[in-house]
Amino acid sequence: MHTLVKNERGFILPTSLMLLTLLTMLATTMYYVSRSSMLTSAASSTSTTAIYYAETGAHYMSWALSNDAELDSYNNYAGSYLAPVFAEAFMPAIAATAVSVGDLSELNAYRWYPGPTLISDTGIGASGQVRYLDNSPMEARAVCMQTAATFNNCIDVTLSPASRVSPRMHQISASLPRYIKLDIASSGTITPSIPALPHHTTPVVGQDIPLNGAIVWLVAVDPANLDHDVEIFPLDPDPASIYTGLSVPSACSLGAAPGSCPCDGNNIPPTAQACDANSGLWLSNYNIAVYAIGYVNGKPSYLLRSIIR
Repeated sequence: MHTLVKNERGFILPTSLMLLTLLTMLATTMYYVSRSSMLTSAASSTSTTAIYYAETGAHYMSWALSNDAELDSYNNYAGSYLAPVFAEAFMPAIAATAVSVGDLSELNAYRWYPGPTLISDTGIGASGQVRYLDNSPMEARAVCMQTAATFNNCIDVTLSPASRVSPRMHQISASLPRYIKLDIASSGTITPSIPALPHHTTPVVGQDIPLNGAIVWLVAVDPANLDHDVEIFPLDPDPASIYTGLSVPSACSLGAAPGSCPCDGNNIPPTAQACDANSGLWLSNYNIAVYAIGYVNGKPSYLLRSIIR
């Protein structure tokens, strides 16, 4: 009888240690599985929220253009970081009345020079009719859609995803001539503003980028291929046409600069509305696309491109 009890006691101790070890391992595994699941869930939630913000930004810009909203003069900032007053276009006839004319009317009145070509507040190339339309050179754009054979920094949607250039979102605001920052509150209120120049190399939340919301900008699009952005060569318009209707450009350059025109300046078709700076072709029309990047907690998490006109 005593021998049996002694053997049972010798059996219980290692068994208890084994069970304790198994329970510890099980608890540790459950902790890491739970933690991984929580992190995955949080990442998924952030990604979904960023998609909603980007889509909201695209829809907002579509609504703004459709309703001929005036966004060019927005400089709503907190604290001492205030955007300086800037002229919306280089022509005096436009600058005098720009603040009272909606952005779509401005774009339609002067489609030969839709947006700024430089990240600058002064000088040739800093102006443009719609200040948040990116008309900078295609080879220098932060994000663009075009054939990789033409511009190797652009996203060629004709290629397989594995072969495409990845769109850049990190610190992209530093490379944009102008754009609109959309702060989206938890209540759903959207506050648009155009950040002051120069944009910080490392974006400042609340100034260059929203804490939660989106940044959006417009580009011209090839009407024959909606997957491709185009760069509109700045032209001299007929001054009499400003805000009164479209007419043929009167010259093939912007004053003394850029100095040459890729399109045939001696054979301007009567339907010409723009010159494609890279193909050298006259365009009787072009579409407008919006790029929108959704930000969650000050981090860019999703980018989309949508044709809005």
